[in-house]
Amino acid sequence: MTARSTSMFRQIAQAIEDSIVNGAHPPGSRLPTEAEFCASFGASRHTVREALSELRRKGLIESRQGIGSIVRRTTPATQHFETYSSINDLVRHAQGTPIRVTQVEDVVADEGLAGLMQGSPGQSFVRIDGFRFDRRRPDRPMCHVEVHVDATYGRVREAAWKLDRSIVETLEQIYGVRVARIVQDVSACALSADLAERLDAEPNSPALFIRRRYLSDAGRCFECADSTFPMGRFVYRTELTN
Repeated sequence: MTARSTSMFRQIAQAIEDSIVNGAHPPGSRLPTEAEFCASFGASRHTVREALSELRRKGLIESRQGIGSIVRRTTPATQHFETYSSINDLVRHAQGTPIRVTQVEDVVADEGLAGLMQGSPGQSFVRIDGFRFDRRRPDRPMCHVEVHVDATYGRVREAAWKLDRSIVETLEQIYGVRVARIVQDVSACALSADLAERLDAEPNSPALFIRRRYLSDAGRCFECADSTFPMGRFVYRTELTN
């Protein structure tokens, strides 16, 4: 995505948010369709989708299969709020909250990492460590992120320091690798003293741990991302319909 299109989607998101806050679209009402937004803003469908994703992140709207985008509330949620209906939704969300990288290093897989990545002990990986911030609270990390990438995609080392999108999108841009499947595990954990200090949280306090493994068309795991959210900083919603 170019700098201009990135700026455009944020302008559109702000315009729609303003209309919601001002009462033009009350809670429970349905927003105009993507096509209607494209026409009114003179923007591409991709840009409009990014704008709507931004509003979902704020908890202002939700998307319902076969219905469209529904207004949930007129003020942004106090917690970071995410909801996804597709792989594209998930991999694009980092454009609004890219990782601020603190460390990039080459690592050699032990049995645990090799098993996680469907590789072999001794295999090389790139480890990326950093934090994700909510733009509403730039002074406090939203979560800690640890990512392992197959060293086959080694150019990610340099790209990691200037991320403006998710790592998986960066790999797609550089190498053309496509995500065919994402395996996600969500669990509870307690923050270690070291991680609690880095996240400005209490040691041993509850946290949400999300592990996502990204697989290619061939079923190969080329990235694993671990995110740890202190209690109260993140809401993850899943909607199931018949």
